[in-house]
Order: sequence, then structure tokens, then C-alpha cells
Amino acid sequence: MTKEIWNESVKNRIMMYLINYRKSKEQLIRRPYFIFEDLAAVFRLADPEEPLKENPVDHEDLNRWEIGKEELYRCAMKSMPAEFPVHVKTAAGNRKRLDQEPVFIVSNCQGIYGAGVILYPGFLQEFSERYGWNLFLMPWSIHEVFVLLDRGQHRPDQLREIMEKNVSGLILEKDRLSDNLYYYDFSEKQILTLY
Repeated sequence: MTKEIWNESVKNRIMMYLINYRKSKEQLIRRPYFIFEDLAAVFRLADPEEPLKENPVDHEDLNRWEIGKEELYRCAMKSMPAEFPVHVKTAAGNRKRLDQEPVFIVSNCQGIYGAGVILYPGFLQEFSERYGWNLFLMPWSIHEVFVLLDRGQHRPDQLREIMEKNVSGLILEKDRLSDNLYYYDFSEKQILTLY
């Protein structure tokens, strides 16, 4: 249990990350969270000495701080882009696959709990507008999300098949986030689950 009082120092250290809702139901009994499709957004308090250390926020913390989970979310959306900025790279060697289309790997600069960057205010909108296309999102790991531009060359069922074949061999079970394929529509500013 976190023993600190609710002040600016604590507010600036509230971080959020994504976990699989179905696989995490037992731990979610003790923790505040938000549902995001088949995922749960949960919170932790970053340690000043070890910012990536897991220090989960639970219901007892909220009671002691006399705040709601909405306040945690507001603090996380303010502090995370500054403390854990977005990092985008292309997957090495992917030019020979997926119809010559680059596969973007989206995370934070630290590469830990980085899938949550898809919730950063404005990030997906800015990313899709930069390229002018909607996005396929493959949140395989809690640490990163694979992103493809939807230029009409991919069918969702093909991408789903690729995910099914590759996820189990690439991602450790403890780091698995979702087997679902998501879609970001930049004109609607909305994320949808395709599978």
C-alpha cells in the first residue's frame, strides 16, 4: 500500500498502463481501473528512484487520498506524456512482408508498459493525420503496439491470421495484452475492435 499523502509530488507520479481484462479479473478486484475494449487501464505510482518499478494503486490508496479513479486518469494523462513520451520505430526487416508496408512499433521511450501510449490525448489522431490513413492496431504486448496504415492492401481477417500465428512465439505469456485487432478511424476519432 502506498503511504504517501495526495499532493503535487504524488499527482505527477501517477502512471497508467494496459492489461488484459479477462486474464486480470482477480487483481482488478483490489484496483481502480477503466475498461477499454477487452483491456483494463490500471494505475501505478512511479518511484522517484526507480520510475519503472511496479507500485500498484489500489482502492485503499483512493480512500486515503479521498479521490476517485477519474482524478487518477486525469493525472496520468498529464504526467505520462512528459515522463514516458511516445517512441515510434519501424520493425526491422518488415519491408519484405505485408505488401511492402512498414510496420510501426509504438511504445514509450523506456519500452516498458508502453502499449498505454495509444491512450495519450491526441496521439493516434496526430499519427493517422501525419500519414493520412486510418490505422490497424495490434496490441500484442503490454509493452508495445504494432501499427499498420490502412491503405486498402490489408484485410482484417489476414491481419488476424498473422496475429494468431505470430503472437504466441513472439510474446511471453506474462506480457500478452490482447489477441484482438483494433482499428482507429481518424475521421471519427474512434478506436474499434475488429476481432
